[in-house]
Amino acid sequence: MSLSTDYFRDTFAPLNNELNTGFYYMKSTNRSIEMIRYWRAAKSRFPDGSEQGVFNKIKHELVSKLQGRIEALETAYFSGFCEFHDDLNKVCTMHANCCIGLENKVLDLRDKAADWRNYTALTPEERKKGVFNKWTPPARCWKTIGWNL
Repeated sequence: MSLSTDYFRDTFAPLNNELNTGFYYMKSTNRSIEMIRYWRAAKSRFPDGSEQGVFNKIKHELVSKLQGRIEALETAYFSGFCEFHDDLNKVCTMHANCCIGLENKVLDLRDKAADWRNYTALTPEERKKGVFNKWTPPARCWKTIGWNL
């Protein structure tokens, strides 16, 4: 199972990362299906927990009891608003985490889509020169959690 994380730490213990269930990938196998069932069933043990909160409480159990493999995706490639990277050559997807409110997420993601269109319209030579190589900061989202630009 590969999951996004709010703050990536390259470590030999991937479970030390605070994993974010907003974006994850699993190959469909009997084990992965069992992991999802276990995760869903754990909600009854933590009735006030969010999907992500429950997952972070049981992630060690998924490995020890079900022999699941869990890895954190590097934020340089699977970027988000919490740990923001400017290298547009690396980013594969953008996650609107560290944000309160759907409208704020949508508006800041629209800015990222516009940035991406501008970036991909450049010639390879312009990209190398760094004519446009930075994302617009997610100002609306950061404001919702008390961060300043």
